[in-house]
Amino acid sequence: MKWLFNLLSGYPITALVVACLIVLYIVLSPRVSPGLYAKKLFRTKDHLGDSARLKAYATYVNRRVSFKAKDGNIMRGWYFENKVSPYVYLVHQGNSGDIARHMDIIELLLESGGSVFIYEPRGFGKSGGKPTIDHWLEDGVSAYDFMVDSLNYTAEQIVLFGISLGTTAATHLSTQRKSAGIVLQSGFASLQKIAKSEVPFLRIYPSFLFGTKLDNMKVVSRKGHPIILFVHGLKDDFIPTSHTREMYFAATEPKSVLYLPFSNHTEVFPTDRKTYLDALRLFLEAL
Repeated sequence: MKWLFNLLSGYPITALVVACLIVLYIVLSPRVSPGLYAKKLFRTKDHLGDSARLKAYATYVNRRVSFKAKDGNIMRGWYFENKVSPYVYLVHQGNSGDIARHMDIIELLLESGGSVFIYEPRGFGKSGGKPTIDHWLEDGVSAYDFMVDSLNYTAEQIVLFGISLGTTAATHLSTQRKSAGIVLQSGFASLQKIAKSEVPFLRIYPSFLFGTKLDNMKVVSRKGHPIILFVHGLKDDFIPTSHTREMYFAATEPKSVLYLPFSNHTEVFPTDRKTYLDALRLFLEAL
């Protein structure tokens, strides 16, 4: 870099332009200005579910709960109790939607033999605050602590369940708190990898200017994690199944993987439902 400045020293205007471009390049990087990319990453108003269906649900005893985020904002959660099971899924949603949107997966998890606790991160649904990457990760920890402190679950009973972007909240949480197991549905290897494949502009940034957060691969490749089940629909047109394949082969044991032939990114196709249900039941039995 020194040689460049020496070369430009005789051309002050050119040097000023180059210096400004370098500063702009750094300032616009995901690591320095993550807020610039928040709207792309967090779509809080998209794909909202049927709130009437949520409120009318009565197959399992359930109730709305509230807890505080790290900054004091009030978070909305929903607890569905499967009284015959000692296990509970802590569900981390994807980058859009609300609790009501996830009723299909909630019903599947309940039927598999576990209770379900799902929450809306800051800025989503009825939860207060604003979504940021730090908040996204913090809120998963807050939800976990609420389950332990207020719902009286122990670490040995909690299964971390992440969907899409929610897989990053689940894997991050696994580095902060103990759990019985982890299920990662429609996940990606890292935010950097999926972002660069979807947004060509971001390929101009090296890893050190992209940041190291939201990296599933880094977590699953560590030793000492609880048992992991990777799940991915083969019809997923948003996150390629290659991400789950890469994570699975990089992950340390114990681990297993399930590919759903007819399911897409967030919807489990009816033909795949029994296969998924059986896999979840075996997963809980192995805990």
